[in-house]
Amino acid sequence: MFSVVSDRRARAGLKTTAAPPKSNEVTSEETEAHLEQHQQKLEEEHKRMLERYAESQRLLDKYSVMPGKGADYMALLQRITDENSADTRRSRQPLVLKKISDSLTEAYLPFNDDLELREQYINVYGGIRLGKVLEDLDRLAGAVAYKHASDANGDLAPVVFVTAAVDRIDLRSRLQSKCNYRLKGMVTFVGFSSMEIRIQMQAMSKAGRAEAEPNLVARFTMVARDKYTGKSAQINPLLLADETERRLVKLSEQIKENKKASAESTLQKHPPNAEERRVIHSLWLDTKQAQSNAYGQHASLPPDSVWLHDTTMSSTTVCFPESRNVHQKVFGGFLMRLAHELSFANGSVFTKSRPYYEALHDFSFAKPVNIGSILKFTSQVVYSEPEHRTFQIAVTTDVIDIPTDSTERTNTFYFNFSSPDTVPRVVPRSYEDMMKYLE
Repeated sequence: MFSVVSDRRARAGLKTTAAPPKSNEVTSEETEAHLEQHQQKLEEEHKRMLERYAESQRLLDKYSVMPGKGADYMALLQRITDENSADTRRSRQPLVLKKISDSLTEAYLPFNDDLELREQYINVYGGIRLGKVLEDLDRLAGAVAYKHASDANGDLAPVVFVTAAVDRIDLRSRLQSKCNYRLKGMVTFVGFSSMEIRIQMQAMSKAGRAEAEPNLVARFTMVARDKYTGKSAQINPLLLADETERRLVKLSEQIKENKKASAESTLQKHPPNAEERRVIHSLWLDTKQAQSNAYGQHASLPPDSVWLHDTTMSSTTVCFPESRNVHQKVFGGFLMRLAHELSFANGSVFTKSRPYYEALHDFSFAKPVNIGSILKFTSQVVYSEPEHRTFQIAVTTDVIDIPTDSTERTNTFYFNFSSPDTVPRVVPRSYEDMMKYLE
């Protein structure tokens, strides 16, 4: 509007003079200076963030459960053979008291800043592949364990850590592909040879600070073995600094006791109790009510239901050296990722929509998987709640023994999903399916 009036005055032969700036107006020079200061501040924050990334990567490499890039597989096998010989075995340093803060280890996933990294993690919906994050969680848990077990100088002890169990992994909010994340892990409980590790994943603000509420929380149980004998190895005890840490350890002890009690009451050891028998009977009545009068028809599906045995989906993979850890076994995070991806595929078919991961229930790594093994993953929808649009998928992992034509169970994963659309009710038909449903 100002330019139009000025043009009219010029055409009329009138002089145009710029109005003097008001005292509270910002000049262009001040604006430029402010923008430069803001840009400089952002660059400094970005530089500090990159320094944190580099430092976290250095720690992960030092206490890594994965071979370094470019590591030669056969050379690593020879090195392990040499290290295990009696002449080269390292004596272990005395145990030292470690604080919880001593084990604190961070890792960063800067999806917003690192486009190459984002490309590796992004899924077809523009979100983040949870299976890849599960690998990172297992890797970080291993680094925390080795850091806690290190001697007073921070050097690695002659012990080997294995992931014994994953107590639970809860996704509290969706992960975004245009956001930076920090993974922070630390020891929260130490026994003779085992430890519990808590990991949380938090979004990072533009200023480089972690948000208060975590997006994801996970608990891992790691077990130490003597590097040369394979027997249980004692690890550094925990020194509790304050009441907060004492409460944290007490909570971990309670979780451990609950797990023990749950393991003792499993259906593998005891028959169904009264409440579980009532559930079985109710399911049987539902199929009887839906039964047709056709000859030979003993049970029929209720409306909007599917037989449990019809929800099976499987896959087979060969374990190559690229999926190994430093102990020359298949990396546990690799198994978790493949199991999650299969469960997601099965959930998509089951609900005919995109399922959303909610949690991974506790499970144990029963046996290590050797490089070169042929693995069969089998998934089934073992439980569903249509009223809440939620369901659970169990994924079993079996090693196929070619010469004997047999399989050996190594893991059973339980993934919880939700769906934006209708979820069918899954109905067990055989006694075995009933047990899966109740578990």
